[in-house]
Amino acid sequence: MEMVLSILGEIGRVLVDNLTSPSFLLIYLALFGLVTWQYRRLQKMSEFLLPGRKKIYLRSALVSTIFGLMGGILGSVLLIFLGIDLAGIGISQLWLMAIILMLIQPRFLCFAYGAGLLSLSNLLFAYPDINIPQLMGLVAVLHLVESLLILVNGSYSPLPVYIKKNGQLRGGFNLQLFWPIPLVALLGVGYIDPMSGINMPDWWPLLRDSARFTEGQTYALLPIMAVLGYGEISTTQTPYQTTRKSSRHLFLFSLVLLFLAILASRWALFLPLAAIFSPLGHELVIWLGMRAENRVPIYVPSKRGIRVLEVLPGSPVHRAGVRSRDVILTLNGAMTNHFSVLQELSGYEYQDIVLEIKRGEKIFKLLLPGGTNQDLGIIPVPENNAPRYLTMSDDGIFCTAQRIWKRIKKVHLLPPK
Repeated sequence: MEMVLSILGEIGRVLVDNLTSPSFLLIYLALFGLVTWQYRRLQKMSEFLLPGRKKIYLRSALVSTIFGLMGGILGSVLLIFLGIDLAGIGISQLWLMAIILMLIQPRFLCFAYGAGLLSLSNLLFAYPDINIPQLMGLVAVLHLVESLLILVNGSYSPLPVYIKKNGQLRGGFNLQLFWPIPLVALLGVGYIDPMSGINMPDWWPLLRDSARFTEGQTYALLPIMAVLGYGEISTTQTPYQTTRKSSRHLFLFSLVLLFLAILASRWALFLPLAAIFSPLGHELVIWLGMRAENRVPIYVPSKRGIRVLEVLPGSPVHRAGVRSRDVILTLNGAMTNHFSVLQELSGYEYQDIVLEIKRGEKIFKLLLPGGTNQDLGIIPVPENNAPRYLTMSDDGIFCTAQRIWKRIKKVHLLPPK
């Protein structure tokens, strides 16, 4: 426990020293500006559904920055306990590979793909000279932190969107988040006798490359900046359900990759397995998320009444108790099958409004007091005349893999002759 507290103290000291340094603070603020710009861009896509809500992106950026700081502390602890040395990972080659892959397909801007290809190149051609277990350990730690951030922050303030998929209009939520992560990592500085430091136990480091590791190595703590991102469209599940499932899949991927990295650091037999699993395992995580969007959508019009896609926080109907996926059956006893009718009937600002709501199998009434001329705050699911929507299609790679899988199943299910 004393060692853990000492490591946390050193991480805190390095972060404080650097976050108060003008140059490092400037980089941090630049990343915050980049994250804020991304949230503002996303909000513009849903602007026609969010009347009067102009500063949502600022709140989202601030919340993400706070969670990113906590994620950075956790990631730093994991990097140090694993003994990941940035000197042997090939960070510059990793970034170059990630950028090249991004030009091929934007979603390939992920270290899982770049690290896998670099590791395979090292195994086949002995270039670049990198420490594969530690590189895989870095990828595993970053995705582990990302999975936890998705769990605690992924469904925060989701942006409502209209989607057209397979010729059908449906409502949904754009779940995209970005976290600026200040990390503290190890950097090998040689075999010097430090004036002060922390003596690590005999079992450390966990990622011990037997071909390179020697006793007496001294490490310094190096601050680095990273940005983690998450993106998904949710139309067949609630944002909470989607982010929990995505977090679980990514967490399991991270644990398996970390386990393979530890095995590969001790037995070379596991090096190819870790290198192959990094991109393929991440593809599996993406495929599971995209497969879920081929199920029956839940944000579509009801046979009777108006289904609610989202209720703006603080709006009159939100205070009255209306929630996402509710169906408004009647307003003051009058049928409401189109949103324009609901808007017209609710235009009498000094009249109390009684809403008949269907939530699941329950039907009940809610009172909306008069005396307000605010917008109701209801975002309905799209009707046939939706003015704007996003077009959503399956990834080409997944479509090809799905066709191959169907053919394989068809061959195996054919009766023997």
